[in-house]
Amino acid sequence: MAPQPLPHPNDDPAFAKARQSVQAYTAAAASIRGDFNITDVAKAEGITTIHGEHVKQVQAAFDDLTRRRRTRLEYLETLVPVGPGIPEGTSPADKAVLMTAFRNAYAAAQDARTPADRQTLLAQAERFDDDAMRRAVLTVVIENSETDTLRTWTDQHLTTGGYLAEVIELREALAGRGQIHLWNAQTFRPAPRPQEAAELPGLIAARAAAQRAAIRNPNVKAGRILPRGITETRIA
Repeated sequence: MAPQPLPHPNDDPAFAKARQSVQAYTAAAASIRGDFNITDVAKAEGITTIHGEHVKQVQAAFDDLTRRRRTRLEYLETLVPVGPGIPEGTSPADKAVLMTAFRNAYAAAQDARTPADRQTLLAQAERFDDDAMRRAVLTVVIENSETDTLRTWTDQHLTTGGYLAEVIELREALAGRGQIHLWNAQTFRPAPRPQEAAELPGLIAARAAAQRAAIRNPNVKAGRILPRGITETRIA
């Protein structure tokens, strides 16, 4: 089954998942920050953890989108016959004949002076069902980026509407260019790294220092030194 065209970004599941991930992370981080029953270390650890999960979710959504774009582009590219196109299993003798025919046609297509001349060659190839010439001209047309000729041929011979526009958009998207890239940049950019993530190592170090101090000095509790003469039992 042929891979289907990708929906508009407003309707694509990958874009929806990325947006939902941002919203879920933002709400969860706000909830943790507002919880006054947990320590600063616990808050920082919790927020850092959910941010890491959020980043992975956004990346997974983008990877899925990229895979579907690449699969669709590869399929579309197979619809335009280019290259020798020699079927598998062709005998060596027949393969040599087909390759010679393609090379001769390719040379003729290259020698054509203008795109209009190549359009004439292509029209003749279609008229006489000359597959070698058809493939050769289309190969040169694509190599020379003669989009008008390619658009005319695809509009006449393919059932895929807007073939060339879709191919161009997919190529730009995969290369990180074009208008579609603006959608990518806006949607698949994770929420900024939280301040708590930067503070976490210092908080953990401070907690560890307090724990070591408590072991060395029984008058130390929860990071503070008890007044001289006051025992742990009396203030518990």
